[in-house]
Amino acid sequence: MIAALTFTLALLTTSTPASLDNDFESALGAAGLSTKTARFDPTLLGFYSEPRFDTPLYRAMHANPWRIPFLSDMWKRQLKVSVGDPGETVSVGARMLGQGTRRNLLGNPIKDAIDVSIKPGALKATLDVMKKRGMLPGPIPNLSGVPAQVQEAASLILQVAMQTIPYRRAALSQAPNYPEIFQRALKDDVESADPEQNQRDLAFYRRLDMKYLYAAGSDLVAACKHAQISCQLSDPETRFRTEFMTDWGKVILSGGTDDTYKSEPTLLIIDTGGNDTYLDGASNQTPNNWLSTIIDVDGKDQYLSDPALASTTINKFAGRKKVGSFGPASACFGVSVVIDSAGNDLYRSHRPGLGSAFAGVSYLEDSTGDDIYDSYGFSQGCGRFGVGVMEDWKGTDQYRAFNASQGFGGVAGSGILMDRFGDDRYTAENELIDFPSPQSKDHNVSLCQGAASGRRADYIDGNSLSGGVGILMDETGDDQYTCGVFGQGVGYWEGVGMLWDDAGLDKYTGQWYVQGASAHFAIGYLNDESGNDLFVAKMNMAQGAGHDFGVGMLMDEAGTDRYEGPNLSMGAGHANGMGVLIDLFGDDAYVGTGIHLGQAAEAQKGSMRERALCLGLLMDLGGNDSFSASATWAGNARRQANWVDRRVPTEESQVGVFWDR
Repeated sequence: MIAALTFTLALLTTSTPASLDNDFESALGAAGLSTKTARFDPTLLGFYSEPRFDTPLYRAMHANPWRIPFLSDMWKRQLKVSVGDPGETVSVGARMLGQGTRRNLLGNPIKDAIDVSIKPGALKATLDVMKKRGMLPGPIPNLSGVPAQVQEAASLILQVAMQTIPYRRAALSQAPNYPEIFQRALKDDVESADPEQNQRDLAFYRRLDMKYLYAAGSDLVAACKHAQISCQLSDPETRFRTEFMTDWGKVILSGGTDDTYKSEPTLLIIDTGGNDTYLDGASNQTPNNWLSTIIDVDGKDQYLSDPALASTTINKFAGRKKVGSFGPASACFGVSVVIDSAGNDLYRSHRPGLGSAFAGVSYLEDSTGDDIYDSYGFSQGCGRFGVGVMEDWKGTDQYRAFNASQGFGGVAGSGILMDRFGDDRYTAENELIDFPSPQSKDHNVSLCQGAASGRRADYIDGNSLSGGVGILMDETGDDQYTCGVFGQGVGYWEGVGMLWDDAGLDKYTGQWYVQGASAHFAIGYLNDESGNDLFVAKMNMAQGAGHDFGVGMLMDEAGTDRYEGPNLSMGAGHANGMGVLIDLFGDDAYVGTGIHLGQAAEAQKGSMRERALCLGLLMDLGGNDSFSASATWAGNARRQANWVDRRVPTEESQVGVFWDR
């Protein structure tokens, strides 16, 4: 932990990259534009976009696309400084939605509970309080065999649970029918095409006040982190087991043995040693089971949604499409927390899980080990009307998923996947096609690796909903990213999807709408800070490509990089979108076809779109570079505006800019 904190502080003390403002002004000036004029016209945008549940981050980035690198960097720094403080990480995720709290602004909100928990007999005293409140149906168990550190940890979590339950009640007080929505969520049926049901759902979502639940989630995640530190002082070989029921689920305190925890409503599991298996562990399995937590200190553990997944990958699991429950580390109208301290662990879920939240808060942390994360959808840092976080500190890890995972933000949701150390592999399944894309039936709709999507309903009932915020942050290592359609820093329908990779020799491979791309009023951003990187996109719309009043941006800050792009790539705008590729340093190679390297597509004639800006921009600010032979306008130290339709004023034109310094 100390090494991780030292590394992160070192990153935070490095100088901020120089402002791009002057470079943007110079490059845009080649087409008679500026950062003040190269923006979307709100008087035209209003005829196409109807934001509901849009986030302040989206509004800021869409209103001024030239601040995307700055705003992205500011939020990245907040997530970096929150290392070791997951309660603050949850708060940061909520603040990006405009619903954040600052629970530690005036001190530690759980300090009193911590002070009580370290006193001798604290767990017995906590259980006495629960008994008096009618929360403990059976007798108070014999705690004599439970190590003092475990008793301290359990006391802390149970105390903070009692302190924060009023926040959960407040969040749902104006939405008393939430148990009905909970049952629909079990069936993965929270979106309806029926207009009357859809209207009831919209009314329900408006009545939720998630700020209260985010406050509770922040405190509870912080309590679990403190509890983990206490439990790490216990002997993993010491054998003990105590379990008892509460109104909110079962509590199990165990150590020294290899245990299998069945799928049932659990409030708290602390396991200090052994190779353990958790089935649907730490998931809100009933509306009353609002808090579910696991603290695992040691061992090679398995977190599964089905026993068969211990030896079967998701893509070979015949039951992967079955619903009816929530997987490990998933929240629904509540809070779920998994913190695993050590071991090469297996996380595999065919249901929503692994840091997945729907109208709740979910946090999954794995501190050390070479881990496998394998899931189907709505997983690996996924938020829908909630905040879902997955954080891996150290190890060479493998991430696999089909859809809406690896840092995915749905409507009013924040999904964050952070990997601090290690050479990692991020794969969005693209061989077994369960989610065929409208763009190409041979590829899945991924919506993975820093992606966000709203509900598009202009062709259904007109009640479209804005996407949230999806972030994948990888701090170090030589990493590989692979996806199908929509991935690697991509936004769809007023969502903000971002992929941040700080260091390493990285490879990005995708198909369509990838690597800093967007569609339909959204924001997609990929930022790679350093390393000799390879970007490969094979079909369309990639590497800084914006479609339909969306902004797609890719910025690579250093390294000898290679870009292999298709049509509409490397700084390309389409259908009044803005596409921007920025490479700051290095001898780079650009190989592409069609509309690319600072070009834009023609707007639809005979419509309002012909008077709306469409912009493609390629900025290479250093190095001896090579460009596609077919791109006769591209070369070192060349600067050119590529006009498609030139109008007065210029901000009503369709134009691309190639700018090499």
